[in-house]
Amino acid sequence: EYSFLFDGVDDYLQGTNTYSELDGLNKATWSIWLYPTGTGIDIVFHNPRNTTLQNSQFLLWIWTGRIDFSLSTTSQFIRGDASLLTYDAWNHIMVCVDFTLANPDKGIMFVNGVDATTSVNLSSVPQTFETATRQLWIGEDANGYQSPFGGNLDEFGIWAGSDQRANVSTIYNAGVPTNLNDLSTPPTTWLRMGENGTWNGREWSLSDAGTSGYSLLSINMVEASRVN
Repeated sequence: EYSFLFDGVDDYLQGTNTYSELDGLNKATWSIWLYPTGTGIDIVFHNPRNTTLQNSQFLLWIWTGRIDFSLSTTSQFIRGDASLLTYDAWNHIMVCVDFTLANPDKGIMFVNGVDATTSVNLSSVPQTFETATRQLWIGEDANGYQSPFGGNLDEFGIWAGSDQRANVSTIYNAGVPTNLNDLSTPPTTWLRMGENGTWNGREWSLSDAGTSGYSLLSINMVEASRVN
């Protein structure tokens, strides 16, 4: 029913503690629904590994005709074709990493249920996820890249230790978000945005519908940032 609207200026969500669910693991999956309104550089989500600009345990961003999912540094990536995204409409992005596979199968990106991968370069990344050092950020980069997301974000799921590429059709569900906890492997973290958000008169608090119990707070957002 609900999503969060990000103004593309200074709105974002920030975890209340370091997001360490992936530390030392060799597989993971990320799934998010987005309604992008801008055509510049947009940070979708970021989990930093240190304070160096653009360094990350994982980072998803959209820019100049491509979708980049970076691990460690921006030179290590899974890259997708942004022409498959429709602006001013709902889209689904899903990224899977399995370091036990050979290149280029270590990583794959889906847009709206379709394999959108254009290139993969994960050869020199440590073959487990590096240690996270700060909170999970949604809609902005934690290290000050200053490219906030403009548009709506919803139903953000992370499967720690699980490659869900075989279930992409079920998760995408022909364009209708589904109950991720009904999967045989439920998500570790499932942030339903408005559905599990509480407004306290100053900020939104988001609780986790997955198994990790991770929570986030809104920064610079207002009560009307939750929209139908």
